[in-house]
Amino acid sequence: MKVKKYTGNSLEKIRDVITKELGEDAVIVNIRKNSGRGGILPLGKKAVFEVIAAVDDAANADKMNLSATIPGAETFSELLEIQKEQYRGLRQSIKMLDEKLADVDERMEHISIMKSSTTVKEFSNIHDEWQPLLAEAVKKINPGENPSPDDWHEALASMIPTAGGIMFRSTPQAPPDVYVFAGPTGVGKTTTLAKLAAKCVLAEKLNVGLITTDTFRVAAVDQLREYSALLGVEIAVAFSPDELEAQLEAFHDKDVVFIDTPGRSQYDTEGIKKIQKTLSRLKGSICTLLVFPANIRQEDAQALFSSYRVLNPSALIVSKTDEASRCDGITTMLDMSQLPVLYLTDGQKVPEDIHSASPGLIASLVMPLVNTDEALKIGGKQDYARSK
Repeated sequence: MKVKKYTGNSLEKIRDVITKELGEDAVIVNIRKNSGRGGILPLGKKAVFEVIAAVDDAANADKMNLSATIPGAETFSELLEIQKEQYRGLRQSIKMLDEKLADVDERMEHISIMKSSTTVKEFSNIHDEWQPLLAEAVKKINPGENPSPDDWHEALASMIPTAGGIMFRSTPQAPPDVYVFAGPTGVGKTTTLAKLAAKCVLAEKLNVGLITTDTFRVAAVDQLREYSALLGVEIAVAFSPDELEAQLEAFHDKDVVFIDTPGRSQYDTEGIKKIQKTLSRLKGSICTLLVFPANIRQEDAQALFSSYRVLNPSALIVSKTDEASRCDGITTMLDMSQLPVLYLTDGQKVPEDIHSASPGLIASLVMPLVNTDEALKIGGKQDYARSK
């Protein structure tokens, strides 16, 4: 076999040369287009084609000189390497295709499981990344083809991290436990702070101090002053990082100190950075609680945690469940933050309208398929399952 390599700017001209040199029986084995570095042709330049052609050239073995160099051996070796490389690439492509098909099969199975259920509308509250995980979880609970609402509720609950509230304690001869409340405007931080302060004072008989750094809204300071007067606890206002540090030092004899911060939109990155700067002077163990509304949308949940993560929150509080008609951003927040939920709030009453979080309670909020035994008020349509 005679093998030869040709280069040129025109495939038609190369083919004519091959026919002229090797004859009509010649076969084009490989065509490679050299389009320059990075695969993009420089402006005004033509592509260069590299063509390998071969023709069967029977030789008379009786007349062949075995000691002579075999013509075309080098080109043939090059052709063999090209074919090997193409074969390896083909195998890699087949492997990648198999993996993609396996992934598609798995997703189709998950979709089939979900569509076989009579509760498809509820899955829209679960963000895309959790839906296949939810399908896997429900298969472990019920391997059958039509899981019940209770199965879906249990599967979702198994994926939700909670901490079931805070164990408030007396801290004699030790610095106080400090909790910072952060979150967007109007989410209910101050009211939530007051509910927990009331629990500490009324139920645990703890010595509590309140500090607010929300000096932008006079009403916020007045609201916290009113709560402090009702509970009989000290309150301080900090206008700067230095004042906050000094006020916290003055509360060294307290068991618990709650710090309120200004509400800032998830898109107000400068405002959130100012809160971070204010808190940066605090020493010791500080627990930042990120408060967000139950009806937060998926896109807003992503933006909210992306902005507030600079405060290094330790846990989450879900507020205003009584006002939530749809809760499709909670799983996004849980997935992004990887933080546990401590409490859920469902009204303005202090201290009644706050509940320790549980996986089942949040599952009923996100995908309200079954009633919950806990007295959480859940907003929404009447055809959704409601709490007892």
